[in-house]
Amino acid sequence: MNFQDFIETNLVPIASKIGSNRYLIALRDGFTFSMPFLIVGSFILLLVNLPFTDSQTLLYQQWYVDLMAKYKGNLVQPFYVSMGIMSIFVVFGIGYNLSNHYKLSGITGGFLSLYTFLILAGQSDWIPYGGDVAKWGIEPNAWFPVIDARYFSAQGVFTAIISAIFSVEVYRWFLVQRNMSIKLPESVPPAVLKSFEALVPVVVLSIVAQSVNIAIQSSLGSLFPEIIMNMFRPVLQISDTLVGTLMISFVVHMLWFCGLHGTNVIIALLNPIILTNLDFNIRALSDNLPLPHILAGGFLDSFVYIGGSGATLGLVIAMMLSKSQHLKAIGRLSFAPGLFNINEPIMFGAPIVLNPILGIPFVLIPMFNIIVAYTLTNFGIIEKVRTLVPWTTPAPIAAFLSTGLDIKSFVLVFLLLIISVFMYLPFIKAYDKFLLLQEKES
Repeated sequence: MNFQDFIETNLVPIASKIGSNRYLIALRDGFTFSMPFLIVGSFILLLVNLPFTDSQTLLYQQWYVDLMAKYKGNLVQPFYVSMGIMSIFVVFGIGYNLSNHYKLSGITGGFLSLYTFLILAGQSDWIPYGGDVAKWGIEPNAWFPVIDARYFSAQGVFTAIISAIFSVEVYRWFLVQRNMSIKLPESVPPAVLKSFEALVPVVVLSIVAQSVNIAIQSSLGSLFPEIIMNMFRPVLQISDTLVGTLMISFVVHMLWFCGLHGTNVIIALLNPIILTNLDFNIRALSDNLPLPHILAGGFLDSFVYIGGSGATLGLVIAMMLSKSQHLKAIGRLSFAPGLFNINEPIMFGAPIVLNPILGIPFVLIPMFNIIVAYTLTNFGIIEKVRTLVPWTTPAPIAAFLSTGLDIKSFVLVFLLLIISVFMYLPFIKAYDKFLLLQEKES
């Protein structure tokens, strides 16, 4: 059995099962629904932390310093209600999508998931306000209710995933498998019927979630999200290493080589990691502390997937420089989409899928990009990612924005693009000869 047969026989079926798993699909779509809010929120934080406040640099702007001193607390509010409570968006999105998969009410599943998550992650209490001046309508020495929102951010995202899956499975078990719901006359409006069918799951989820809270707090003295976060912390640490990042890239590109959308297959597993790391970076930025993580937000989109998976914008340019009219035509057609990281035309037009000649650089060039970008970032030459940008943003601009307007990252991506062209060219020449030989034989 050769290598290609091994891939088709053993790896493709496994990857297909992973890619079609209902839980992973719900995770993927749940995060996708949340992205517009997260992108806007992270951009807001970038705008209120522009590098214009250091009077020792040429970028210093007094008007910006004055503006932030007066209005920063108000301007940053969209961040707190998007990135700051990311897990609330995620848990509802996952519950909604998983319920739809089971042909249940997506809205009900989303609210059940949110309800369970808030019980587990949002501990509430009454505390005294000790200020001397009334604030937000609260008088001095008055008591007011609070909800602990520490785990509403990305630090609670793993709790959100568990809450959503468990809640929808309970909803499905009672409604579908046991047909246990409050029965009302048919004359009752459909909206009321829908609300009452969730009554039994709500009661059960209330008892289970509160029991978990009591058991964990009494035995371990910790909160449920804290325990879950500690369990996943090794995964976050390993994935943020150079070796971990290289492994992620290798898996993505091998899946693409097999004809599967590598990014879509693993994005449900990758999103919790990169968004949690981004959240840690953002909070460090807000506190004027060193940013801790390299594999965060759009690091891969900005520095590795230049033109899409495989850094195929370099391949597109190399094909446009080819002598083969066939490859030139495909390169020209693929150039415009490639600028915005859409590379399906080149993936299936060249093709790269199951093509060992182009498959080798397709897998190795992104790994080269990771080694260069990771090393430069690790040594502080390139700023770390602190802003989420849309994946369709051209890579140099994405790198510039996501690193807080670091011009060095902009230059680095252009250099990586040029290098990728030269790395692809020998393989394009070999592929061109292969095509000519095929034409003569036919």
